[in-house]
Amino acid sequence: AEVVKYGLLGDADFFAWLQQGGAAALLAGDEAARIRAIETSCRMKAAIVARDETETGDRMLLNLGHTFGHALEAWAGLSDRLLHGEAVAIGMCLAFELSEQLDYAPAGTSQTVRAHIAAAGLPTRVRDIPGRGQSRPTMREMLDLMAQDKKAAAGRTTFILARGIGQAFITRDVAPDVVAAFLARNIEN
Repeated sequence: AEVVKYGLLGDADFFAWLQQGGAAALLAGDEAARIRAIETSCRMKAAIVARDETETGDRMLLNLGHTFGHALEAWAGLSDRLLHGEAVAIGMCLAFELSEQLDYAPAGTSQTVRAHIAAAGLPTRVRDIPGRGQSRPTMREMLDLMAQDKKAAAGRTTFILARGIGQAFITRDVAPDVVAAFLARNIEN
């Protein structure tokens, strides 16, 4: 999930490489693929951190998928029921779907992201979270957990959304009622 994140947030060519066999090679243990993925990910992270050492701007881009993901992790009880990478994978799918819904990303982008993440063996939807009892969070639980996110400011949830693959950006301008309706729909599906 972390490797995919770097392609999605700022390197469309790297994401294309992952789609064209790089991810399969990684999962198969190919050493050259692992080296490329690690070097690319570390280089991107270092460049972002160097631009924003205090996490007040661009560094928040590293949290693509985390606004939703952290809320899902907290709801699942911070256990092996939902690992961090799994939560981020679902969160990235949700971030791209919301981006598409808000007309930031072209139609079909979220499906490309979801298909790639699923092919890597990661969950892509809230319904994919295993467990007994209440198998899905409520919309209200998600909103409350997202409001506790460290990136929230002045009562506004911060989202890392995208204009397309490799084009992430930071926004606090998503209306609360839009987020509520989006979550309600995605929890049910």
